[in-house]
Amino acid sequence: MTHPPPAAPSDWIAAWEKALFESGDPLATGQDLGSLARRLSEIAQDGLTSPAAAERAGRRIGALLVDAHLTAPSAAAQVVVLLSGLMSDSSLVPEPITPERIERIARIQGAVAASHATAVRLLLLDQQEAIHQAAIAARDGAERALLDSEARFRALFGQAPVGIGIGDVHGRIYEVNDALMRMLGYSLEEFQARRVEDFMHADDAVEIWRDYAALVAGDLDEFRTEKRYLHKDGRVIWTNLSVSLVRSEDGAPVFQVAVMEDITDRHRLQQQLRYEATHDALTGLPNRALFLQRLDQAIAAQDPRGRVAVLFLDLDGFKFVNDSRGHLVGDQVLTAVARRLAVTAAENDALLARLAGDEFVVLLFREEGDLRPVPVANDLLATLNSPIVVEGQQPVHVRASIGVVEVPSVGARAGELLRAADLALHAAKEDGKGQVVVHDPSRTAQQLSRFTVAMNLPGVVERGELGLVYQPLIRLSDGGMHSVEALLRWNHPELGQLAPDLFVQIAEESSAIIPIGQWVLERACADLARSSWPSVNINTSVRQLYSPSFVDEVRRCLDAGGLEPTRLRIEVTESVIMHAEDPGPMTALRTLAELGVQIVMDDFGTGYSNLAALRRLPLHELKLAGTFLKGLGADRNADAVDLKILTTLVDLAHSLGLIVTAEGVETQAQDDLVRAIGCDVAQGWLYAVPTPAVDTH
Repeated sequence: MTHPPPAAPSDWIAAWEKALFESGDPLATGQDLGSLARRLSEIAQDGLTSPAAAERAGRRIGALLVDAHLTAPSAAAQVVVLLSGLMSDSSLVPEPITPERIERIARIQGAVAASHATAVRLLLLDQQEAIHQAAIAARDGAERALLDSEARFRALFGQAPVGIGIGDVHGRIYEVNDALMRMLGYSLEEFQARRVEDFMHADDAVEIWRDYAALVAGDLDEFRTEKRYLHKDGRVIWTNLSVSLVRSEDGAPVFQVAVMEDITDRHRLQQQLRYEATHDALTGLPNRALFLQRLDQAIAAQDPRGRVAVLFLDLDGFKFVNDSRGHLVGDQVLTAVARRLAVTAAENDALLARLAGDEFVVLLFREEGDLRPVPVANDLLATLNSPIVVEGQQPVHVRASIGVVEVPSVGARAGELLRAADLALHAAKEDGKGQVVVHDPSRTAQQLSRFTVAMNLPGVVERGELGLVYQPLIRLSDGGMHSVEALLRWNHPELGQLAPDLFVQIAEESSAIIPIGQWVLERACADLARSSWPSVNINTSVRQLYSPSFVDEVRRCLDAGGLEPTRLRIEVTESVIMHAEDPGPMTALRTLAELGVQIVMDDFGTGYSNLAALRRLPLHELKLAGTFLKGLGADRNADAVDLKILTTLVDLAHSLGLIVTAEGVETQAQDDLVRAIGCDVAQGWLYAVPTPAVDTH
């Protein structure tokens, strides 16, 4: 059963009637505009129910305008403007203005313009035929009918809202109406001094030239196409062109009549909509849809010599930029990154697209020859070496990781290529970031386990799956306990107990590290309060230091356990040196140090190893990375150069007033070594294995 359209609101009907009256169409005089306004308003409302209904409504409105003799272009223009105002005005529309509603309004507008122009064109063609018949009748003696027909033609010719031109089959132009002169900017004399071919655009499709040649030769009676012309001032004018052939009594081609509707605004809107649908709004780069389209085209070539490569690029730790500097600065950084990458991609004949967030993807395709995707990837990374300057901000250092996959184009599948490149990207992240990794199928199973961990991280605190074990740090001077380090464990229900190196890095790449870090802080302080330990060491990520509530959380946990701040040791890694210019982390560390909390540099020697930067940090202790002792067994002596380096590091740390701890001491030879080079504290399995706290519940 078909339901009638809803009754139009009175405000809508009044607006429609006013728009029709103000259209300025001289043929509208005497029309019942009130009834027409009500009908058009109801049709427009009905068009909002679906895309198909929108198309039908727009075509019906355009046809009704012409049926009511509203043929001037201003009538259709008034209706298009009216639709934008009424249907997107929240004061007149009770329901929310959704993207779907906006899309349907645009469909109605486009259909109104097209339908109105088509109806006017058909009316004109009917008149043309009447004129042609009148001309034949005149030659048979019906001179009066010819004069009447010519008068009607002249009236319609002069008032028509579309451009009309008349010429012979040799291309000479005899007459054009005012609308065509306004459309292209030439006077009648300037038109008559040129030929039809002079107005053809240099980039017209071959089909247009072929159809025109067939028409003037008499092989076609008419053709229609969408065609562009150059305005006198150089602007491009897009038109809906209809060219008809007028024949003599014996059927020979005599005249050609061209009818042109200016659709420049509509064409520009369509181009803009197509662009927005295929490009990223922030960076202007192609988006996922356009990238997949180009990838499918490359694969579809099916050239046996062709090769295709996908490079998946992701910025390392970019969420830190958004969290610490704000999303506005983050967007500016992303835009600058996109510009740099786009230049490098263009130099390598590659397509660069932004998939989402800080993820970019590059497509390389050759019908034959070497793609060289790894050098291209290295070039992309090199473009990010220099810091990005944002006005009013400290320079932002950006690094990235890239996963690469290259295959023959024959038999390739877009989904599998993207998945393989994504897996290679995750491998690059796991291998230390800031590098290029080529897809290795043998790593897939291992990476899928990593994805399983990432998917289960959210809610790990609430599910009670985390636990702590503690390992003592021993004073080398007397063998007494210096402190204990809280080591995190995840008791995964399927994968068993997981060490921090299997999930902490993943947690730091997301917001999961914040609740995990807070839980560690609370539990370690509570265990310390119930123990006889001198102090406890807690590993802290840079992301936690950016949290504005971190210092307050430390105070709260100390107060809850009745603990002196000096009994808490906050361990940070060398990555904090990268943020030494940022007031957020530095302010948090200095505030904690002033409170009495001990600040420890953990794993020194694995990253930046910048002793000069250490002077700017409020440090109390330095822990040498266990890698310095790795490989030194009970029956092996230390390399003289390595020993000199270690001794120098310890001496420099002491000169800065820092306590030095050696990590990873597992043999007596290593114990002898760390004592010989002057370390103050040692930690490792030689002294004690990590164990849970006693009576922690």
